[in-house]
Amino acid sequence: MEIAYLGGKERIKPTKPIMKPSIAVLPFINLNNDPEEEYFSDGVTEEIINVLSRVPGLQVAGRTSSFTFKGKTEDLRWISEQLHVHHILQGSIQSVGNQLLIHARLVHAADGDEIWSEKYDREMDDIFDIQDEIALAILSAVKVQLLGEEPAITFKRYTNNKEAYQLYLRGRFYHNKFAGKDEHQKAISYFESALALEPTYAIAYAGIASCYLNMWFYRHMPAKNALPLLKKATEQALALDNGIAESYLALARMQMLYEWDFTSASATFKKALELNWNTADLHGQYALYSALTGNYAEAVSQISLALSLEPFSLINHFYAGYVYWISENFENAVAQGRKLVELDPSFWGGHMITGLNLITLKNYAEAQEALEMALEINYNGITLSACGVLFGLSGEPESAHDILTQMVSLSKTQVVANYDMGIVHASVGEADTALGYFKTAIDLHEPPMLFFKFIIRDWLSGDRHDARYEALVYEVTG
Repeated sequence: MEIAYLGGKERIKPTKPIMKPSIAVLPFINLNNDPEEEYFSDGVTEEIINVLSRVPGLQVAGRTSSFTFKGKTEDLRWISEQLHVHHILQGSIQSVGNQLLIHARLVHAADGDEIWSEKYDREMDDIFDIQDEIALAILSAVKVQLLGEEPAITFKRYTNNKEAYQLYLRGRFYHNKFAGKDEHQKAISYFESALALEPTYAIAYAGIASCYLNMWFYRHMPAKNALPLLKKATEQALALDNGIAESYLALARMQMLYEWDFTSASATFKKALELNWNTADLHGQYALYSALTGNYAEAVSQISLALSLEPFSLINHFYAGYVYWISENFENAVAQGRKLVELDPSFWGGHMITGLNLITLKNYAEAQEALEMALEINYNGITLSACGVLFGLSGEPESAHDILTQMVSLSKTQVVANYDMGIVHASVGEADTALGYFKTAIDLHEPPMLFFKFIIRDWLSGDRHDARYEALVYEVTG
């Protein structure tokens, strides 16, 4: 395996909207006012987004960004500007027994003119046909040409089992919260229940794979437990249906972040993008891949595209911070972190990106303020190690060792990566101890070691540098 890291700085260009026919599907209103039924109205919205996103030549605002406006009454023109779209679909859903009442309307956002509207009064059993019918009407209204004349090319159904579908929607509801271990485990439970009813439900396996990867990457589950389940779920999804972009995304992330097989990851990313160009998460992850392999221009292009499709996606803004940091655009990375904090102050990632890059800029006072906020929101090995590095590099070794004590204690109940321990030891100049942790981290293929070249560049230089660190980089990159 080879990873070619390139040097040099490259200014990040601002995100520009894509000039093509475009639409945002705002969350359908749940007229039943029953929180337990939110998953259903959200799920119908998401399925319509998924259907439309498979149409070539149509830009579709991503789910995360569209759902930012759930329950809000902002001016449609302003929403369209925020989401970079020309058209907006609104709707409502009400269920009465087995009866389903749906109203949908398509609006030209610039002038508020209604282009199309329709009401549907159907049995719950017709939900799949209703979704297809709404999407076809929208496509006709905005004059987007379908691939050929067969609706089945665009309207791919993953199941005709209504009960399994509703369980899947519940799983997606918890998966999309991206809030932690409990939510991911709830999502897995619902996906597994859907599979119990529909064993060939491939996209449910893709959902399970995504959950396990996230729980491993963010220290919610040990690698020895999560990775075999991730691999099994991904393989099952692909074996059942090799036409699902989400399955290839899970596979590409595993190849990149765990297997460190960048050649295979490249091919897998490209296959996923062929299946669904409108998937912002794909572009965000492909941007990270491009940055890690030294293709900074492509990384900038991909992260800009991801943010154009999903301007309110926390996770893609988070990875944009990584792209800027890797390419040595530290001021841009700080600005990106602060943008994240502005979008959602309760998301630890914004404070984290801000703090880490302020360390590199040697603005330790503001870095401490940001990282202590990240730690308060998300007390785990990731945030603790960041605080430890801050103390080590700013000349407070006692405080750094206090962080190490906390990490040892935390490791009894939570996952604390070897890298997390090693980087704090390295920051106080304890290279021998740090090397032991880093070597174990490499043996276990812990993801932070993929960034080790840049960590040496920014944090472990000068009197904290040890020539043996360079050998570790070679072990990772081959």
